Amino acid sequence: MISSANGEGDRVDLAVRTGRWRARIVLLCSKRTSRPATATAVCLAALAGGCAHYAPAPLPPARTLAAFEARTAADAALRERVADLFPALSAGWPPPHWDRASVLALAIAANDALGVARAEYTAALGRRAVAGVPADPGLSLQTEYARREQAPWLYGLGLDWALPSPSRRRLDQAIADAEVQAARAELLAQVWQLRQRVATALSALEAGRRRASQLERLAALQQRRAEQMDRRVAAGEDAAADALPAREAVLHAAAAQADATTALAEAQAAFAEALGLPAAAADALAVDWPDWGRPPPLAPELLAARREQALLARADLAALIAAYDAAERRLQRAIARQYPQWVLSPGYQWDHGIVKLPLALGLQMPLFDRNRGEIAEATGARDVAGARLVALQAGIHARIDAARTAEALAAEASAAAERRAAAAADRQRRAERALAAGAIDRSEALAAQIEAAEAALAVLDRQTARQAARLALEDALHAPLSGPEITLSLPAGASR
Repeated sequence: MISSANGEGDRVDLAVRTGRWRARIVLLCSKRTSRPATATAVCLAALAGGCAHYAPAPLPPARTLAAFEARTAADAALRERVADLFPALSAGWPPPHWDRASVLALAIAANDALGVARAEYTAALGRRAVAGVPADPGLSLQTEYARREQAPWLYGLGLDWALPSPSRRRLDQAIADAEVQAARAELLAQVWQLRQRVATALSALEAGRRRASQLERLAALQQRRAEQMDRRVAAGEDAAADALPAREAVLHAAAAQADATTALAEAQAAFAEALGLPAAAADALAVDWPDWGRPPPLAPELLAARREQALLARADLAALIAAYDAAERRLQRAIARQYPQWVLSPGYQWDHGIVKLPLALGLQMPLFDRNRGEIAEATGARDVAGARLVALQAGIHARIDAARTAEALAAEASAAAERRAAAAADRQRRAERALAAGAIDRSEALAAQIEAAEAALAVLDRQTARQAARLALEDALHAPLSGPEITLSLPAGASR
């Protein structure tokens, strides 16, 4: 309700537009009264009192760098974050013994890249909070000069306010809801990708450490064999050329050790990056993975349930489903904008003592464009979103089938390598007994030891491939299939 002071020269103009509603209010009053000006000042003061105020939050690179370099798993801030996300793990944080679940919880709490996805989700919540809200009114000061009046100068206040129709507001809110769902699903997809990075780096670390130990043993045996061959050559028992293969084996073992050292350093760096910790803090974590290289068999019903869930609601698929829903709503909104809109403009005027009640009826007619451009753009966007959804679902289907086959083949190859290693170990034991009985010389016993060490190294390589195949299957399903991570779940409000 708008009122003005009574008196000559006062003027009130009120216009209301329906359909896509627009209200326009013009207040003109004479200079003799200060009531409207006082009311305006009061309103502006009230509005200013409810405004948010800017609070600077600088991020000097030197400060953020120092904070990162000082970060450890025992930081109070990380402990609080873990307590918010995983209350069951926070009681004795940091844990005395690290496993895959506690390491993943640490990564979710500490990794700064995940914070980007979390901030994007928060931004989507902010956009939803204002979706469908009518635009704020525009305020303007006006004046009018009446030459023949006793008080010729009149002053006024204009208010221009666009009000969307209820259907338009509902569409805007539905679009914002879909964008929030897409952002939340994308955040969960980022959490899963972080899990894969942590698990892959941790598997590479485990493989690298075991491989380094095996290569060290094999290199020592190769060196002993080369020295033994040198002594035989020096004694005239063998030709010099006979010692060359042993020397080449020593060089190959040294090169393999160098490669293993490089791979281990790369795995340590990848592990630290995935955790969001400095390298020194990440290296201090000793993680236990008892079933590495021999993942437990999968129950058919568990695999079937995980497969169905992945094909219908995997996190990245859910993000595309929400994006398609938003594209549908945008197309619906674009089509709604092609129809004519009625404009009703009633009003009230107090014009130098004369009351006027103007009424205008208008029709906004999109005769030429009919909003074809926006409709075509929205249609294309919906088609693209649908194609992406279908393509991802088909890709998930193919990846699951391929990963299941690859894991089965890796398991068979690992079992075959273990059988060969068991046979080589049995030959080594027989050679040691024969050496003790004097039936063979030391060179034959050493050759049996080298064969057993090489077979054990081959088993390790097959176990590494088998564990990678299990991780690939879990990645296709977006779900852990074994280990302590199964019990780890984010609370309902963790993504907020």
